Amino acid sequence: MENNEVVHYILKHDNVKSIYMVFIVSASVFLDVWDLTAFSFVLTFFKATFLPTGILLGLSVAGANVGAIAGAILGGYLTDYLGRKRMLIYNMVVFTIFAFLIAISTNLYEFTIFRIIMGFSIGADVATGFSYIYEYISLRQRTRFYSLWAYSFAVVALMAVLTVFLLYRSINNIIIWRYIFVIGGIFAAIILILRSKLKETPIWLYYNGDSRGAETTIKDVYGDTLIIDKQDKQKRSLMDIARVYRSGLNKEIIFTYSLNCIVGFIGWGFAFYITYMLTILHFISFGQILEADAVIYFFGFLGAIVSPHISKKFGIYKGSVIPSIIATISLFLLFIVFSKALPDYFIIPLSAAILFFNYAGPMAYNAVLNSFIPSRIRGTANGQNYMVNKIVEASSGFAGGFLLIAIGLKYNTLVLAIIVSLFVLIAYITGKSRYFDSNAERMHG
Repeated sequence: MENNEVVHYILKHDNVKSIYMVFIVSASVFLDVWDLTAFSFVLTFFKATFLPTGILLGLSVAGANVGAIAGAILGGYLTDYLGRKRMLIYNMVVFTIFAFLIAISTNLYEFTIFRIIMGFSIGADVATGFSYIYEYISLRQRTRFYSLWAYSFAVVALMAVLTVFLLYRSINNIIIWRYIFVIGGIFAAIILILRSKLKETPIWLYYNGDSRGAETTIKDVYGDTLIIDKQDKQKRSLMDIARVYRSGLNKEIIFTYSLNCIVGFIGWGFAFYITYMLTILHFISFGQILEADAVIYFFGFLGAIVSPHISKKFGIYKGSVIPSIIATISLFLLFIVFSKALPDYFIIPLSAAILFFNYAGPMAYNAVLNSFIPSRIRGTANGQNYMVNKIVEASSGFAGGFLLIAIGLKYNTLVLAIIVSLFVLIAYITGKSRYFDSNAERMHG
């Protein structure tokens, strides 16, 4: 735990507006998940509009992640340099504009370019959002938001299923995918208005030499008067990106990144293409596929519910690694199903199991990072963490689109299972740290 009065105060005092604040700040998490899940449900309609080849389909799918990689790298640094609130505003302005431009794109090249720029704003905003959240909630409240990422995936995915189902019933033509981005743009515009009411975090103000501003913010938010010693403004440079890896926490960072990679490959290499895979198998109708999607993501939601309880009881290490192992085994079993050694009706329960254990364990990788990273480099570290996620998602999304067409469901699933198992092994080796033991108090400090 950092040794300064502002950090100590925030960690010991609950934020009474935490749920409202977290919802507004983590909007990019919801938007990222919306882009992933809702677009995946209408991928066949998008494909029918532009008729992309395997490579072009992979590029268009991965476009948002390519932009998010740059956004995470630069946005994480800018979050520390310019401030959390300012970046929250800038990021949402960019997202709103380009979500609408994507919706009216006339060809695959416009679509991909606009989506890359929109992805930049998501990458920057997720880094900003998690930095803001963990500088405004107490140690006790961190338990409540431990599986925020998993909740976001599950809840937004279920909303996306319902939305696509209603659109399919009312419109039922290939322009459905355009409505998905219009809805995202409207949501972003509303969040932009709400974010204008937020205050900068006292911790960022303190580290940037504004002790009086930190005092005023604590008074406004918590109602307490805290006299803060003056702190010199911390010097910032692009070398702060390398500073993350000079923090003496490299083993912990590798563990976090390995969880991140597990989530990325399962989330994009597998989950993104669930609807597409079920569609090309032709054993159930599109309406039934959406119902299957709802069941699968509902199990993801259940995984999010149990995630903090598992970590509290067993510690971050066991609570992350064991569910990851089970998710990997389920992927190998799915490969056996696609090999026709098991009946097709195993596809849906195995897919549900993969998402359940993915959400119950490694999906909390953002909370894992923020349990040990110092506040002075929190934004940059969150940016680096999300950059890794987006590199994985971009590569797995591109590879998944290409391999599904080039070699089919069976071998795409086998390749995915092997890759995920390698990252599970890395997590197993690197996760034995004093930060990740079974002590619940240590988990949150």
